[in-house]
Parts: sequence; C-alpha cells; structure tokens
Amino acid sequence: MLFRIVLFSSFLFASVAAPAQQPAANPVPENSLQQFLDSQFGEGFKVDPKFHPLPADFDGDGVEDVAIVTFGKDPLARSADKNYKVVDPYDEYFGFGDAKVTARFSGFGDGTSHCVNVIHDWRNQKPKAKFVIINLPFESLGLGTVPYKKRTVTGIAAKEGGGLNALVFWDGKKYRWEPSEFSNDADLPR
Repeated sequence: MLFRIVLFSSFLFASVAAPAQQPAANPVPENSLQQFLDSQFGEGFKVDPKFHPLPADFDGDGVEDVAIVTFGKDPLARSADKNYKVVDPYDEYFGFGDAKVTARFSGFGDGTSHCVNVIHDWRNQKPKAKFVIINLPFESLGLGTVPYKKRTVTGIAAKEGGGLNALVFWDGKKYRWEPSEFSNDADLPR
C-alpha cells in the first residue's frame, strides 16, 4: 500500500520543480524584512538569513504572496492579536494536524523551531491572509508547481535530508503537504 502511495505521488507531482534556494525575481527588501515580519506577526519570529524570501502567487488570485523562513519560539502566542493562523500541513497529512498540540513537536533545543511565515497579498497595507507553517521538515526550499483540480498551483517545494521532496500548496481552503518524489542521498545539498 505504501509503495502505491509513493508511486502515485511520484507520478502526480512529477512537475514539481527541484527545490532550491533562489533569489526572488521581484525581491523582498532584505534590510527591512525583520521590521516587516515584526509588524505582521509580532516579535516572536526571527528571519533565518540562510533563506531568501519566496514571492509567488500561492493562493491563485493573481496577486503576489510571500513565504519567509523564520525561527519561532511560540508560534501561537500572537496569532489572535496579529490575526494569523498557525497550520501544520505535514502532520495533518499523517492524520494529526492540530497545531495547538503539534507546535510542541519539534525544536532546536533552545525553544525555537523553523517556521514558514506566509502572507497572501503581502504588498497590501492589510494582507488578505497570514499563516505560520510549523513542523515542515526541510534542508532547502524553493518554488514548485503541481496540477491540482484542473489548474496549476504554485507551492513551496521542500527538500529533506532523507531524500524526500514535498510540496506545500494552497488548495483553496488550506495549506496541504504532499510528498513529490524520492531521491538518493547523493542528490542532497551538503
């Protein structure tokens, strides 16, 4: 059964671009990125300088969105007053995605963990929606596309150390995590 799922996922997501860290075509201002992040999510997130912001149209509305990799201590702390939603599409894929519980699953030992902060219509004074994606395993991130419900959607392509590639994409209602392919360890970034 697992083999069929892997085989089907590989076929379905064959069009996913190889994840890579690429500078944005329409760059997000790096010098004020932390200030912008603080204004949108509060001071609980720090930009991870190893990753470039990923601008793309994630929700398919024709307006640019952005994904920013951060370190966060307590992703849920300011969600109500800063009006963002904490989501865990990775654990949801495996049957348990309650972010209030899974926010405690991972960390770096100092109370922080990687998050991906996504802002729909980020250039607007009042963004359309804001999300914090937690527990997403990755060594590198990029952009990828996948056919979904008779259209092509853009998502965040994540490459893990174990060789599993995945795409996190907006399905119209929520962010979903889907494995895309397996690769051998020789292909992984060092």
